[in-house]
Amino acid sequence: MKFINKIGTYVPGLIIKIVLGMFAIKCASLLKMSFIFGSSRALFSGSAAATPLVGFFGGGLVSLAICSISILLRYLVFGIFSLHILAFYLPGLCAALSMTYQNIFFRLLLPIVCMILFIVHPVGGQAFAYSLFWLIPVAIYFVKSKNIFLHALASTFVAHAVGSVIWLYTIKMNAVVWNSLIPIVALERLAIACMVYMGYKVVMFGKNKISEYVAVRKISCQNI
Repeated sequence: MKFINKIGTYVPGLIIKIVLGMFAIKCASLLKMSFIFGSSRALFSGSAAATPLVGFFGGGLVSLAICSISILLRYLVFGIFSLHILAFYLPGLCAALSMTYQNIFFRLLLPIVCMILFIVHPVGGQAFAYSLFWLIPVAIYFVKSKNIFLHALASTFVAHAVGSVIWLYTIKMNAVVWNSLIPIVALERLAIACMVYMGYKVVMFGKNKISEYVAVRKISCQNI
């Protein structure tokens, strides 16, 4: 009976978090940043910053649910599915999980595996310098810092690693293009990390103000 009661109180809260998370990511996606090379329509957007924050504040289960629902909705609407579509969803999920858990799998093993997969590819091997970006989350893992900006930077490069590997194996791009993207990636990922950091500050400011308001209301009610 206690277990059923716990489910009854947990599930509604989880659903609310999922709905709010999807709404926040959708709103953030309206902020367009730049085209994704290899695609004439897909763009990086503010959702690249919102997704890690949703995971950080909502939890890993919320991030997994949002990713699964988004892929399912895309399939139901368009009726087609190809592997390169995962590049629009899995990187965000991995960024969210990296931001949430900050553990050895997401900060160390996943970036290294992505580097190996990138370098062993015939094209990726010719642009191996591109994959050196993914040493950043590895280095941050060993630093063991609680600095939110560093965690934001690590999460965005984890997302970049996963997305790049999926893109490499599913979309034809030559090594010259990959190498030409190196300075663009540096600026783009720094911008996303800054957005995540600022978003974190805004959310924390709002949470603190709400907590202060609730505390004041409680005191007022007790004095009545």
